[in-house]
Amino acid sequence: MKRIFRDNRGYTLTEQVLAGFFATLIMGTLYGFYQVQLSNLLLQETKTIALEDARGALDIMVRDLRNAGSWGGGSAPPEKDSSEDPKNADDPDDDPDLICNRIYAATPKLIHVQMDLNADGDCLDLDPRENVRYELTGPTSSCSGPYVIRRNDDCLVGNVVTPVPGKLFTYFGADHTDLGENPSSVSIKRIKISFAVQLRSPSPGLGKKVTSTLSSSVELRN
Repeated sequence: MKRIFRDNRGYTLTEQVLAGFFATLIMGTLYGFYQVQLSNLLLQETKTIALEDARGALDIMVRDLRNAGSWGGGSAPPEKDSSEDPKNADDPDDDPDLICNRIYAATPKLIHVQMDLNADGDCLDLDPRENVRYELTGPTSSCSGPYVIRRNDDCLVGNVVTPVPGKLFTYFGADHTDLGENPSSVSIKRIKISFAVQLRSPSPGLGKKVTSTLSSSVELRN
């Protein structure tokens, strides 16, 4: 026993090489596991951000469309066209009628709704906003992506893609039939909104994008 404890020859070169090899193997395995877990965490965070952006935009759109045609005074108030007051016009296209419209314009890329929420006899107030136009457009200097959704002149959400290219809104009549791309405003009873927010994947090697898709249908009140 004393001879064993007095043995100070140390490790051989072969033992040191083997120890280094196994240590490197273990560290490489742990590093790979750590990288996978970190990538998964970043991916989930990116998905959450994309989903929050999409859900927040969708909630605002649904709220405005549900209020479309809400006339606080009981009936649609008269419009003010651009010839009367260019700065405060609620009739941007000077359409033939003289009253506010529940749905002023409707296409697959655009919807323009009006309401009189505070019963003050017009549909042009900014707070609460009573004249709302949503449009699917190309990117701007401050709002990037394949498409962006604009609420009036403001960017509501960027990095937007749509299940059907260029189609944000689908319109249905009272009998649930699809009204097509040029619906009559008075025939629209339900509006379907479909879009996704797409962000770059946090994992450089994947070269993919993270997409969160949402849709909702709004039954018009009036």
